[in-house]
Amino acid sequence: MTDDRREARFTALFDAHREAVRAYTWRRDPELADDVTAETFLVCWRRLDAVPPDPLPWLLGVARNIRLNERRGERRRGHLERRLRSEPAESRDPAAAVGERDAIQAALRKLDERDREVLLLTAWDRLDRDAIAVVLGCTRANVAVRLMRARRRLARELAAADGTAGAETLFSHGGL
Repeated sequence: MTDDRREARFTALFDAHREAVRAYTWRRDPELADDVTAETFLVCWRRLDAVPPDPLPWLLGVARNIRLNERRGERRRGHLERRLRSEPAESRDPAAAVGERDAIQAALRKLDERDREVLLLTAWDRLDRDAIAVVLGCTRANVAVRLMRARRRLARELAAADGTAGAETLFSHGGL
């Protein structure tokens, strides 16, 4: 299908079904209606060749899955927030945290760019393996292997710098 035909087909689908998808989502979750509708049509654009001749049920199924995934994510974040609030705050010397941070930064600088990138996409950008695979243009399995190896190399660098406590903190709290 040519680009013009793809765009015309998508525009026709969007114009014909946007309100139905938004209404479906709004009736179930008004606060997510616009976001889920936009995400649904993003999936539609990406999978335009997979859209069946009767597209509305397919679009509603996509919207349903997106909404459920969003709600699952909110529940996970809520559980994590409650767990973090219930854990006692560590009564450590703030200078120790600064030293730990410096050791981690020094160890990261010693890693090659590929290792640093996969670790930072995980820790700073909070991306899961699927998203990292998209960013790096590789498979999810490749990301898992690269992440495991990068974590191992980082732990080695931290241990070599006598920063093993930093490595334990990173890995036990899910940071990297």
